[in-house]
Amino acid sequence: MVAGVRLLAYGRLAVRAVFSASALELGSAIGPEAISSGRRGLSSNTPKPGKSSADGSPSPASSSHVENVIASCAGFPKDMLKGPSTVLDKGVFGDDAWFISRFKNTFVVGVADGVGGWRKYGIDPSAFSRRLMKECEKRVEDGDFDPQRPDTLLDYAFRASAEAPRPVGSSTACVLVVHQEKLYSANLGDSGFMVVRNGKVISKSREQVHYFNAPFQLTLPPDGYQGFIGDKADMADREELDVKKGDIILLATDGVWDNLSEQQVLEQLKSLDERKRNVQEVCNALALTARRLAFDSKHNSPFAMKAREHGFLAPGGKPDDITLVLLLIA
Repeated sequence: MVAGVRLLAYGRLAVRAVFSASALELGSAIGPEAISSGRRGLSSNTPKPGKSSADGSPSPASSSHVENVIASCAGFPKDMLKGPSTVLDKGVFGDDAWFISRFKNTFVVGVADGVGGWRKYGIDPSAFSRRLMKECEKRVEDGDFDPQRPDTLLDYAFRASAEAPRPVGSSTACVLVVHQEKLYSANLGDSGFMVVRNGKVISKSREQVHYFNAPFQLTLPPDGYQGFIGDKADMADREELDVKKGDIILLATDGVWDNLSEQQVLEQLKSLDERKRNVQEVCNALALTARRLAFDSKHNSPFAMKAREHGFLAPGGKPDDITLVLLLIA
């Protein structure tokens, strides 16, 4: 039974519950300035006059040719009762995990949402999502992947995760690749992405669910156990899209999509499109807004609307881990 903002997530096995927020975990901007300082960056070359600025703000340019991809991450765990954050591992916010990587001029990002229901079995739900993303990142750094097939990258990471030390758990996943002015995507479950051009959505991923609140998910169950939802990486929705300079791509777990409407996202992105704020500032603002609305009992959230469509009552926002990666094609 669903009541208030607490929901027993069928399929997910997880119980959604309200926790008090006290701080915000913010990722670091990854942009052209990272190259000269020796930090990991996604810039394909150093910035030139008239091109994108080092702080991630778009600047006027006469060509639509893609030269840089500027990416930032923001997020925080749902449960911060033990302090500002209990997350000590880079690339993890609660049960969510993410990575930002590149190989030569190919840029790859991903998010994974670990299924929280494993916690009632004494299992850390973040262990599997974290391993999955780290295996993706490792493969990208080695250059051993097909940029046009992010689903095969995800499949490799899943098989590699099954090797010792083998985590137990389940996770949704979404991986994006920007390669030769094209965006290749693979989305499994209810994480996803949105591509915005000139203030309008030109592409948005489709949520994959078996039934309400039971998303498609990769699963490594305990040895000998059956009956858990388990899907394959080749079941991920795949898309291919031409991208051009100025395009904005938002990749996020369902903690964002379940609390922010498409219009609310576009309103936040407008300041980046108008060069009033840089990528990291907009990324932070989106995370803060999603976090605030997740704990707003009067918010008519996308999750609340979906629940009503399926005959459930779940008013307000949906408290959850929140992870988002924001990319600017520059």
